[in-house]
Amino acid sequence: SKSLGMAGVAVSSYIDGPYDFIRSFYPDGNETHDQTVYQSANGTAYLARTYYSTVDYILPAPVMQPLWESVKNPDGTNNYGLSYHRAVYEPEYDDYHDIYLQRWRTEDKPWEVKCVNKLDGTERVVPFGTTNFDGEVCHDPTEYKIVNGQGQQGEDLLGVQTRFLDPNNANNSWWMPSSVPSVKAQPWSKNYRDGTCGIRKLDNDMHSLDPDLDTREIGGRETCSNIVDNAVHPTPPDKLIGVDTIVEQRRAKFVAISKLTEDYLDTSGILKSFEGEMEDEQDLISLMAMGSDGKNFGWDSGWDLASTYKPQKFTEFTMADDWDTRFHQYEVNYNDRAFYSLACTLDGSCPVDFKSQVTY
Repeated sequence: SKSLGMAGVAVSSYIDGPYDFIRSFYPDGNETHDQTVYQSANGTAYLARTYYSTVDYILPAPVMQPLWESVKNPDGTNNYGLSYHRAVYEPEYDDYHDIYLQRWRTEDKPWEVKCVNKLDGTERVVPFGTTNFDGEVCHDPTEYKIVNGQGQQGEDLLGVQTRFLDPNNANNSWWMPSSVPSVKAQPWSKNYRDGTCGIRKLDNDMHSLDPDLDTREIGGRETCSNIVDNAVHPTPPDKLIGVDTIVEQRRAKFVAISKLTEDYLDTSGILKSFEGEMEDEQDLISLMAMGSDGKNFGWDSGWDLASTYKPQKFTEFTMADDWDTRFHQYEVNYNDRAFYSLACTLDGSCPVDFKSQVTY
């Protein structure tokens, strides 16, 4: 039935037999159901045969690039201030002591003024805007005043509020980018300290009553931390940088010409192959009927060791070394890609802000 597709080797002292069977094998590893042998004028013998081979076409798997998203509040609404701060960096949002004058005057605390009787120690709370007949808050000389807070902002009189966006505030760090599967984000509080200056104390080691607050330096962390961890960026098409993947296969028929060994009992490994077949799908044995020894077709094995297996077809796209970690802000533990980490200093696996990693 020729279902095995093997070649048989048999020898005889006479062309018409009898033959002694030596062995069967797959010529150069391929099945073949159409084969013949012929000899050139110089005595070199060849095995010509057809076989089928599948050619693989390879492309790296696509990796989705991040989409930019605005920072959200826990209720799902946009946090515009934090979106800007984490996208551009605003020094005023990064100043822990921005209302130091108001703190000195307790204007950052809710309104609470008490008058204490000097004789019996009784206290009374003075509502905001209330004075006595002398226009004073407390009665002099029988009372003295205690000021716990002078907040005068809004109907609730809570006081002046800082614009400092504290990364330790859970509401500021709960949201993390998650637009595509390739993104692996860490909380903003971790990115805030993802650098040599980001690990400083939020107050820069300055007490709230420090007299030098007026001359303090404001901002600067954008150059030595990953505080801008959600920079605005475009969203180009997916990158073909993932694992090499077979995207197409094409099965075709080939002709192989193999040089035989000097005893004619095996192929030598020297061969030439090309895609095609005989006209009208004739068998290769028809070459003999035409009285051809292969020369009429320019068929020989050449002189190179070769294989009948066709190499995979690649393109200019190649798998990237960091295809699976390019958009990771950490790998195992938070901050393990910080500027001061061994991964960054030795391997170049440094903080990710997505904008710097997006490519075209």
